[in-house]
Amino acid sequence: MSLDVAYSIEAQDYLDPDRAYDLYWSGTITDKKKFICPGSGCMAQVTCANLDEDLQDMKVVPHYRIYGTHSKDCEINNNIPLNLHYEDGTPVKEERLSVDQSIVDVFELDRPESYYDEPKKSDSPKALGDNKPKYVKKTKDTKLRENGSIGTVYSVRSVVSRYIRYRKDGSINFRRLNISGKDVYYSSIFKFIWEQDLDDLPDFPVIYYGWAFINRLPSDRGYQIKFKKTLKQGEDELKTTAMIADGTIERYKIKKLMATRLEKIYQKEKPTAFVFLYAQPEINTSKAGIKYANFNLKNLDMIDINYDCPLPTEYNK
Repeated sequence: MSLDVAYSIEAQDYLDPDRAYDLYWSGTITDKKKFICPGSGCMAQVTCANLDEDLQDMKVVPHYRIYGTHSKDCEINNNIPLNLHYEDGTPVKEERLSVDQSIVDVFELDRPESYYDEPKKSDSPKALGDNKPKYVKKTKDTKLRENGSIGTVYSVRSVVSRYIRYRKDGSINFRRLNISGKDVYYSSIFKFIWEQDLDDLPDFPVIYYGWAFINRLPSDRGYQIKFKKTLKQGEDELKTTAMIADGTIERYKIKKLMATRLEKIYQKEKPTAFVFLYAQPEINTSKAGIKYANFNLKNLDMIDINYDCPLPTEYNK
């Protein structure tokens, strides 16, 4: 049985791989092997594969691997629902819904302030993984899925990862994403930047994607992302861009990951990247009279920058 959640000894909480990845790059988690099977009374060791990788291929996403021996009564070992409870004692009931009932992922545009909280230091056996608790700390951030509990999605990177996963398992036509209280199908949330007219595009944010050049701004205080293809307004082609200021990177909790990717790409002979961003294009005109379709990012969770195209070949244009 695959694991969608494992107990982190360092974070002292039950985490899905996406959140474990975020906590690793923010410095809260330091070791991909310090995880334990979530089963009751089971101390089987678990590793979070790809946790420490600056992933160049999102088809190879962080995931859990069990390399220890399960206890005889472990739910995972016996393929039965986990016996987990929330902090208030409410049982986490495993709902094994069929795919056509479509469990909806939730895309939150702001992380809770407690998302990156470091656990209290302790030398007790509990902190080392012994007698791990039967409760999940992050009640409001937990959603149920067929194989276990997974966290709410907080970044475009996680949305793209789920999109690729659902395409691979054949469930993409049933999968939905809830954004600001509204459900949309995964298959409808992505828009390729390829000479579409702004008047034909949604009047609300969606995930736009395509190949882009990554350059330093003339002020040397950040990066400009300039898409190879452009958006249009009538007969006008609009230079299609987004900006990332150095100060924005510095304030980002996972700045190590973002800074690493941007610098690696910028140093390439051809500094190009495959970019996804959640925003709505706005028309701006420069002092020289050049029209731009510019994406203003709410925060750096709203953008994902890849070395290569993680989507199927037909999207690699």
